[in-house]
Amino acid sequence: MDLGVLTLLPMLVLFVLIFTTKRMLLSVTAATLTGSILLGGWKFAAVWLEKVQAAFSGGTLGYLYLLLALFGMLIALLDASGSVTEFAMWLSKYANTKKKALLITYILGWLIFVDDYLNNMAIATAMKKVCDSHRIPRTFLGYVINSTAAPVCIAIPISTWAVFYSGLFEDFGVTRGGSGADAYIAALPYMFYSWISLAVVLLVIFGVIPMLGVTKKHARIAAEQGIVCPPEASYTGEAIQAPDFESILAENEGKKAHPWNFLIPLIVLVAVTLLTDINVMLGCMAAIAVTAALMLIQRKVKLPKLLDNAYEGVTSMVAICTLITMTMTLVEVNTATGMADYVVETLKPFLNGAYLPALVFGFCAVYSYFGGGFWDMAMIFIAIVVPLANGLGVDPLPSCAALVCASAAGSTTYVCGDAVMVSSRAVDIKPYYQMQGTLPYAIISYILTTIAFLVVSFL
Repeated sequence: MDLGVLTLLPMLVLFVLIFTTKRMLLSVTAATLTGSILLGGWKFAAVWLEKVQAAFSGGTLGYLYLLLALFGMLIALLDASGSVTEFAMWLSKYANTKKKALLITYILGWLIFVDDYLNNMAIATAMKKVCDSHRIPRTFLGYVINSTAAPVCIAIPISTWAVFYSGLFEDFGVTRGGSGADAYIAALPYMFYSWISLAVVLLVIFGVIPMLGVTKKHARIAAEQGIVCPPEASYTGEAIQAPDFESILAENEGKKAHPWNFLIPLIVLVAVTLLTDINVMLGCMAAIAVTAALMLIQRKVKLPKLLDNAYEGVTSMVAICTLITMTMTLVEVNTATGMADYVVETLKPFLNGAYLPALVFGFCAVYSYFGGGFWDMAMIFIAIVVPLANGLGVDPLPSCAALVCASAAGSTTYVCGDAVMVSSRAVDIKPYYQMQGTLPYAIISYILTTIAFLVVSFL
């Protein structure tokens, strides 16, 4: 079935509804139903159910369910034990200004480079209370965390992103010394979106680039009313008030706040993840076990209450899992309608000449934002980009780096993407506002990255 331009209709419905209603589940469900109608006509209900089942049959959804459940358990246990509050009290001695709190958040983004999900969840858990105490809006905190997740992961050659793309490079013959990993390392200087995005975050933290869009609006509300997340942006629908940290410190005067009940599980989480070939789930399980042991040994909670807390952590992720199910269903619908094939065929005539890396980044980043798909987008386009570069007699490596950059750009901005949903859940804001908080700065990075690839084309 050749639907032509109609393959874009589900995504058009998605974005129109998102920007008009700001209701994610409604918007993405409507998009899946639109695609099902295109595919099945009056039998759209059967097609829709088939695509939902197809989403469940893939390994990605099960992986995300389990990973989010484990993260939910870990966060709930750390919170119930008071470890997060103790860590925030200890850290407040060093993060005693807005700028310092944001700089520590930024540095943690570099330190937790293994995986973008791990990065989002761990840093948000560590820094929410500290940043709240300085009246830093959650949308801005979400931007800083989100923009030091995928960009950091692609800059460090031992992350989940680097492992995936090294294998992809090798599969398509893009190697250095016969190795895809060496080719990935050689491509790092061309990962312009990573370097530029990380630089933009710093410039915003230092005030060189002002707050823009929704972050500016929410910063004003936080400063005037002490509300770091207004109810319309909050994940729960309730306003998040900045805590009175001085009162908390006064209540605990004489008690020595130490960070170890928080830091030990975090160190275990990262260490086990690295030692098990970047298996984030095993890292989470180890961290949960250590956290539970510390809680029981220190008699912070009894076993029945600990189990209740763990269960509450799992149930706190049900809403985000439902939303992810619908987004994965939308991926299945778009695959069946042939949206990617239509876009590829439409763009093919433009992907030529010396400006190939800039064109690849420009087109693929926009595709990632509107069409979703980051790693799967790269798998689709690399099959075109590498033969095209070879046919033109140019090195395919810069164009492959442009694909990685486009994936990172989409990962940080696509409103229905799993990365945006995980990061928004981590800071307790709705995905729409996570995207809105990041988008103005991502556009700056997008423009500068495109210019950088154009400059490289002239060298």
